[in-house]
Amino acid sequence: MTGGPRALVAVAGVLLVLASVALGIAVRGTPPGPDVALRDRARELGPAFVGAADVVSFLLSPGMAVVAVVSLGLRALLAREVLVLKAAVLLGVSWCTVLARFGYDRVRPVVFDLPSYPSGHVTAVTAVAFTGVVLCAHLARRHLRTAVVLAVAAVALTAASRVALTMHWFTDTVGAALATTGVGLLAALALRLLPAGVGSRREQS
Repeated sequence: MTGGPRALVAVAGVLLVLASVALGIAVRGTPPGPDVALRDRARELGPAFVGAADVVSFLLSPGMAVVAVVSLGLRALLAREVLVLKAAVLLGVSWCTVLARFGYDRVRPVVFDLPSYPSGHVTAVTAVAFTGVVLCAHLARRHLRTAVVLAVAAVALTAASRVALTMHWFTDTVGAALATTGVGLLAALALRLLPAGVGSRREQS
């Protein structure tokens, strides 16, 4: 990846992180109207929707991220694969954005011990999804578009499930996706994980 595209990725990463910080500061007091409206709507959902959200929230969870990062770490250790080691570091660094919740200290829609912003589930799933897309760009680039679609769908489903269960405000999920993606872009640049040609016209043709 040349200097121009690298600079654009860096700017995009910084802007995403700043957007997440600005959103977190803006919503850590009284919840905005859209957050309250979506919470109230979630409380009206029937048991079928809540049950489906429970399943999604169980499958797409921080536990999945733990399995992913441990698996990548063990594979890198046993096979001595630099790419896999870098992917494990990328996943871990991206996932660490969840620690920002202790700085915002936002109250959840329900009584819960941990702060609300950003969503831990969405942070974990976004970190796994982002790392998966990066690995796909290296190992199976012909499937990159499919990987991106699946990644976006996984993050969206996770966000919807957390809001449906009233475990998070909608903005918690947005902030999580913004921060994790932004930090992921910056970490991928630092680790030299963004392959040359990704996103170029020739690659897309």
